Amino acid sequence: MQLEQTIAKLMEDYNVAGMSVALIRNGDIVSVDGYGKRDVAADLPMTGDTVMPIGSVTKTFTSLALAMLADEGKLDWDVPVKTYIPWLRLNNDLLTENVTARDLMCHRTGTPKYDLQAIYAAPDDKEEMVRSLEYLQTFAPLRTRFMYSNQMVSLAGYLVDVLSGQSYEDFVRERIFTPLGMTSSNFEVESLAEYEKTSKGYVFANDTFIEPPYMHLGAFAPSGAIVSTAEDMARYALFHLGDGTWNGERLVSEAMLNEVHSHQMIGTPYFWEFEEIQCAEYGLGWFTDIYRGRKMINHGGNTNGFSAQMTLIPCEKFAVVALSNATSNFAVNALGHYAADDALGVEDVPDWSARFNEVFADLMKGAMAGMQAKAEAQVQGTTPSGPMEEYAGTYEHPAFGKMEFVFTDQGLAGSWNGLPAMLTHYHYDAFDLVLPVLGAVVPAEFIVEDGKILGLSVMMEPTPGVNTEVFKR
Repeated sequence: MQLEQTIAKLMEDYNVAGMSVALIRNGDIVSVDGYGKRDVAADLPMTGDTVMPIGSVTKTFTSLALAMLADEGKLDWDVPVKTYIPWLRLNNDLLTENVTARDLMCHRTGTPKYDLQAIYAAPDDKEEMVRSLEYLQTFAPLRTRFMYSNQMVSLAGYLVDVLSGQSYEDFVRERIFTPLGMTSSNFEVESLAEYEKTSKGYVFANDTFIEPPYMHLGAFAPSGAIVSTAEDMARYALFHLGDGTWNGERLVSEAMLNEVHSHQMIGTPYFWEFEEIQCAEYGLGWFTDIYRGRKMINHGGNTNGFSAQMTLIPCEKFAVVALSNATSNFAVNALGHYAADDALGVEDVPDWSARFNEVFADLMKGAMAGMQAKAEAQVQGTTPSGPMEEYAGTYEHPAFGKMEFVFTDQGLAGSWNGLPAMLTHYHYDAFDLVLPVLGAVVPAEFIVEDGKILGLSVMMEPTPGVNTEVFKR
C-alpha cells in the first residue's frame, strides 16, 4: 500500500480537507504525518501533531480508567452501580437495581443513543447529568440487546469521579496522558485554544467546506470529549498492543487489559457487513471483531466537523490511527481496512473506498425515502388550531432542558438550551424542529387541549418504538 496515495484518494473520494495519520507495524511507530489542510481559509497544513477531537474513541480511555480502578479493588465490573451511587435512579427498577459497570461499557442496558441530549442538553455537572437519566426511555430489557449509548458510558465515567476521589478528567490526565507522554491531549474543544496547531472542523456542502460549530459535551465527556493528536494517539495505541506497562511502569494489569479488549456483547452499531469480518461484537469500550481470522479491536468517533478511527490487530502488533476534519466520513474507516490488509499481506485488496461509499449511498437512500414519505404524508392547506403567535413561549423537559420560541415572519424562532432552533409549520399542530447546528430537522407537535397549549412533543430518538418526549409549557 502506498500510504500517501491511498490517503489522497480517500480525501478526494470523501471531500476531506485534512487527515492526520499514525501507522504502527510490528510494534514500532513507522510514521506520523499530516495530509491536506487543517485550516482551509488560512491555507495551514495538517500535521501529525495537530490537535483535534477524537469523539467516541474517548470511550476506550473510560474503559481503561475503570480497569485501573478494578485493579485497585475499588470497582467490581459485576457489582450493581447502585452500590457505588446509592441515589441512582434509571428508567425502571430492574435496570436501576441491577445495572453494572460492565453493562454500561458494553452497551447492553437497552437505552437508545439519544444523541440530541448529548448535543443540545449536556449539563456541565456530572451529578445533574446522572439524575437526568431517570427520564430516558429504554427500548429493550437489560442484557437482551446491544444498544449504543453515550449516556450510559458517561454514567460509567461518573463512577471514576465517585471511586477515585478526583474528576474523571483529572484521573485520565494523571493516570493515562501523563505516563504515556500524551502532552497534547486534553478535554473539550475549548482546550484547543491552548495549542498552536489545531484544526477547523468541516462539512462539505455545495462544493465548499463549511465550518460547523464545535461540540461541547460537558458531563458527557467520558463518551467523547477528548482532543488529541495522531502523535499522542500512536503512543496510546502502542500501549494497547502491550502488556499494560509503559517504560517499565505498570499502568494496568495484563489480565484487565485483556478483559477490556474481549467481547462482552453480541452485536455492533456497524451499518455494514463485510465477508472479511467473520465476527463483529463489542467489548468494554471497544469493538471486538474477527477480521480475516485475526482479532481486531477498534473504535471510531464522530463529533461536529470531525471523524476518527483507531484500529489494532494485537497479534500482528499493528495499529493505525486516523484523525480527520470532516463530519461523519468513512475515509477513516476505509483507511483502517487498507492499512490492515497491507499489514496482513493481503494480495487481492478490496476497493474499500467504493465499499464504504456504497454504505453511505444506502444510508442516503434511506434518508431520502424517509423525507419522501414525510412529504407525501403532509396534509396541504391546513393551519394550526390557534394563531401562530400563541405558540411562542418556553417549553421544558427534565432531561432535555429548555426550548424558547418567539413569533417571527419566518416562523417560531428561538433556541434550545442556548443553541439556535426554529419551528416551521408542517400541518395542523405538527411542526418541523429545525436544528441549524446539526443541519437536521426533527418532527414535533404541539399538545393542545380545549384551545390551551400544554406542551411540545418532540421525536428525541429515532429508534422505532421509542415514544416522543414532551416539553411542558
